Amino acid sequence: MLRSGSSLAMALALAILCACSESESDPCEAVDCGPGQCVTSSEQAACECPSGYVPADLSCRRDVREGDDHGDSLEAATPVELMDPSSQWVTANLDTMEDVDLFSFHVTAGRIFRFSCYSIKSSYDPACRVELLGADGLKLPGSVGSGGSSVYHAAVLATQEGTVYARVQAYSASPSFFSPSYEYSLQDRGPDDFANTLTEATLVTIGTTVSGKIEPYGDVDVVALDVVAGRAYRLSCDSGSIVNNCGMRVRGPGGEVLYESKMFDTQPRTATFDLQVMQEGRYTVELFFTRGLIFSDGVGGYTFSVADLEP
Repeated sequence: MLRSGSSLAMALALAILCACSESESDPCEAVDCGPGQCVTSSEQAACECPSGYVPADLSCRRDVREGDDHGDSLEAATPVELMDPSSQWVTANLDTMEDVDLFSFHVTAGRIFRFSCYSIKSSYDPACRVELLGADGLKLPGSVGSGGSSVYHAAVLATQEGTVYARVQAYSASPSFFSPSYEYSLQDRGPDDFANTLTEATLVTIGTTVSGKIEPYGDVDVVALDVVAGRAYRLSCDSGSIVNNCGMRVRGPGGEVLYESKMFDTQPRTATFDLQVMQEGRYTVELFFTRGLIFSDGVGGYTFSVADLEP
């Protein structure tokens, strides 16, 4: 059967329209460049990648040296997520003594974040060191590092939300102490448990025992006691560990120091002080870990108790 002229014209128009639609389709429609952006070049899809990344098979990968497992710059840092504090560690390598590994992670204000590296190369010192950096590549304000036996921590009480970087490098410049293999872990340690200043001291009830933690390294927890004149109270702080010594600094209502633990002590001990109250009012106690014990990394838990010696 012969088709009419109008039917042939309509069929030809539809064929031309379909051909045009196919030729005008976006080559980037099914391309995901990750952190980069897909662009069209000579009617072909291509990826434009940000600093620290290079194009690779219609995607963007971190610009990492061949043979290296993690980038050496902030732009090429490996993103990491929070890990199970009891079991999750990830293996990595420093391929040379000069190599550094960069990691990035997100923090929220008011919580303590800790990045750790671990190695069994040495019985006394860790084989790796960690430093926390801000977006400017400089040491993050408020962050501190500490090392014990085989492990090194870097932690910070975050003051604002954002991205933080952890830089891992060899602990020692001596080849005899260099260990290329290490494990790393990222933990959210929760909010700071007690106030850190005399004016914001956390009130503790007489006759009770409270638990706390010293973290980050150098943290000082401050508690307050409302006591009665003419009575005696026993104050005790115990880390419950042979690698950390609990210390106390007791102040009277006017801020005068009534007792202070030795800041450097090589023997495990519990801090104890019998407070003879001459003046009624609010006393404060600063709780911290002293220095000097082998294997101590200066962070951990403790218990603080206040007993009335004249019930």
